[in-house]
Amino acid sequence: MTVEEIREKLRRKAVIFETGGFQPENTIGVSWIGAIKWKRPEDELPKDKDGVEMLPLAMIFTGNLEYVPEEIRDVVLCNVFISPNIYDHLIDMEGYYAVQTYTTLDGLEPCSWINGEIKAFPLKPQLVEDDFPMWDGGMDADIEDEICAMEQRGEIDYYEDIQTQSYSMHKVGGYPAYIQSGGWTKEYEFIFQISSDEKAQLNIVDSGSFYFFYSTELGKWDMQCDFF
Repeated sequence: MTVEEIREKLRRKAVIFETGGFQPENTIGVSWIGAIKWKRPEDELPKDKDGVEMLPLAMIFTGNLEYVPEEIRDVVLCNVFISPNIYDHLIDMEGYYAVQTYTTLDGLEPCSWINGEIKAFPLKPQLVEDDFPMWDGGMDADIEDEICAMEQRGEIDYYEDIQTQSYSMHKVGGYPAYIQSGGWTKEYEFIFQISSDEKAQLNIVDSGSFYFFYSTELGKWDMQCDFF
């Protein structure tokens, strides 16, 4: 297998987000970190498994992005919430986060759900065509074995010849930009990540990220977190 063949097998599209730097229009379609601006009339802030009201983490409009994973092709909006006590439950975060998805924008109303612990900023999307996994973080075992063999023969260096650009920011699609070694159950597929953000004053433990996965088979979300 050549370097280009490996790159072709691993390459994924993703949409990365720039935080702030522009004046947002107060209309449907603008994604945010630290705020949720649109909801159904009947929606309320979700509560964690201990009955504590969650905080809005992000609002991601997926219906107008240039790329989204196949698993959410019918979803146009994801509203993401975390418990204020999420860091007490990093080993098992189930019940301490929520992702509300919408398949239509019809009937949505403006709201002002703000996360008081971080600054709210609009997010500007940008399509990238060349997202690759971090080493030991999402590639199939046969490709990993081939890369290891090529590195042992001195033919390539993974971070010089394959993964030459790391997108360690808020993004939809591509691969989770793991800091530690990571992976996920094959029933699930990686959908998006929310990362530590200096401008928004969001520090996930120690410059870490939240990774969100979805299983169409189970109809269920899963979440991971890692950090330095």
